[in-house]
Amino acid sequence: MAVSDYTGQAALTAVDLVNSLDVIIGTDRLRTPEDAAGILTRHGWDVGRAVSAADLERLRQLRPRLRFVFGGTPVHKSVADLNALLRDLRAQPHLTDHDGAWHWHYARPRAPLGERVATSCVVALLTAIADGGAGRLRICEGADCANVFVDASRPGLRRYCDTRSCGNRAHVTAYRERKRTERTG
Repeated sequence: MAVSDYTGQAALTAVDLVNSLDVIIGTDRLRTPEDAAGILTRHGWDVGRAVSAADLERLRQLRPRLRFVFGGTPVHKSVADLNALLRDLRAQPHLTDHDGAWHWHYARPRAPLGERVATSCVVALLTAIADGGAGRLRICEGADCANVFVDASRPGLRRYCDTRSCGNRAHVTAYRERKRTERTG
């Protein structure tokens, strides 16, 4: 799955929004409009005007509705729930070239930022599923981690949200266990 295109960026926005709530320890990193603006700006969203309290609340409410798609939910259930969310968001697909390149927008014209982001994230996840990538929407296998990620690796075998932290910790733990077994074995 390509994550460098418009849809891929919306999928990565969905990942960061979901991961902004640590479901293991309960830490919420999406508490203020500035927190939301940081996530959105990082993924190329035009946040020219300030993120409103209503936008922030829309994004906060979106997180649990997107989390279920990652990590083994039956694909037909994921699609049904995402389609229901699109209906709730009153999606209105339309083609636009507002930035000089033709591409799809899915939210109602002039919809608030939170609604535009939510609609684009839902469509991005549906597109990943339609492209055969449902199995690439995963939950990290790292100990004490429940972050979600999109496996965009060529072979599609990625197991950790971040190889520098979760993946490295898992490899160090496995190495130490092998060494312990060699000493006692």
